[in-house]
Amino acid sequence: MKNKKIIFFVIGIFVLFSLINFAQTKKLRQIGRYKFASINDDLPKEEVMKILLDRYREDIKYGFDLSGYGDLFLPFIDQIKQSPVEEKELAIGDKMMWMLYRIGGEVKIVRDLEWAGTEPLPVLSSSVVKDNKRYDFIVPRPCGNIALQKVEAISREEYRPPAEPSEAPPEKEHEIRKAKIFEEVYPLISESDLYCSFFVLEEKVPPMKIIGAEREYERVQFNNDDVVYVNYGRQNGLEEGQVFLVLELGSKVRNFGQLAYKRGRVRIVALEDRGGAARVEKACGPVEVGQHLVPFEEKETLMVKDLGYDVPPYEGIGVKGEIIYLQGDYVQIGKNAWGLINLGEDNGIQLGQQLLVYRRLHENVPLMIFGNLVVIDVQKKTSTVKVLSCKDVLMIGDTVQVRTD
Repeated sequence: MKNKKIIFFVIGIFVLFSLINFAQTKKLRQIGRYKFASINDDLPKEEVMKILLDRYREDIKYGFDLSGYGDLFLPFIDQIKQSPVEEKELAIGDKMMWMLYRIGGEVKIVRDLEWAGTEPLPVLSSSVVKDNKRYDFIVPRPCGNIALQKVEAISREEYRPPAEPSEAPPEKEHEIRKAKIFEEVYPLISESDLYCSFFVLEEKVPPMKIIGAEREYERVQFNNDDVVYVNYGRQNGLEEGQVFLVLELGSKVRNFGQLAYKRGRVRIVALEDRGGAARVEKACGPVEVGQHLVPFEEKETLMVKDLGYDVPPYEGIGVKGEIIYLQGDYVQIGKNAWGLINLGEDNGIQLGQQLLVYRRLHENVPLMIFGNLVVIDVQKKTSTVKVLSCKDVLMIGDTVQVRTD
């Protein structure tokens, strides 16, 4: 009996030290090997942030979804453009909650970092405010990686939005650019739109789900290359190599069904008769125990032009619906954000179709047509859309119409 107690004690000590080791902060000793974006050292600090936001918007969105901070993407895009950018130094020993980087062309995330270089690291610093919290972001000069350094609670009185410039900057002579909708063909639907957005689950809740993970004793959220366990096996017709989409179920959207957030995909790597193991191939949000799995369907990104909203201001004869939900439960959204409409396959809606958005401000006056959407997911009675272009914010209840031009 005494020997057994000693054995259990030794095992307990081993497990404790293992957990401490796994939980240790990762030491970052050099920077620039895995660059999120190549940035010229001579560029002014404001220009660096502008390049990141303009050229790498979709990658940033994917990275924020990957980090579990997807609802911070729009405030980040909107506020960083107006917030002051400071040049600072990250002291040796300073920590970061997470950092976006790129390897082999693919956006990745690493969490819980500490700068452990031989000297302070030059960074650009700016902040975003949302829900009485300030999120401090930094971008190391040598690599263009985006890192969330810390989050602090603030009072409304403490936050002062950046002042708008007193006078507009002078226009550059002879600089005439085409509006984006008239530029060459470019991708309207990205992988992030297809596999990291959301939709309305109009059918029954999928019975296949994640029931555990190899490292569930250490953490509750899992990322790329982690192994999770599923409640289906050979007796359910599963085969090794099959790929499944991970879904996190949310609140109900009217009477249509539950919100289903796409959190990534997993591939079956081992099977028993009544269960199996799957490896997370690509996470775009927190993958957790209890989330559901459905067969993964690969879709192609769409390369076409944004048709815009420059059309006559009157109702056409096309099918009409309305916006019923906005990304992140926002009151309003803008360009590149996602929403839901109450039109779907039953109304002839197809993936990649572009739709107009309009609003009637007063009776007996022309409509205000102010936005163009693209369909990124289609169900029977609902569809997920992305805002391609707009001249005003979109709100729940705005009318959506199928284009007839």
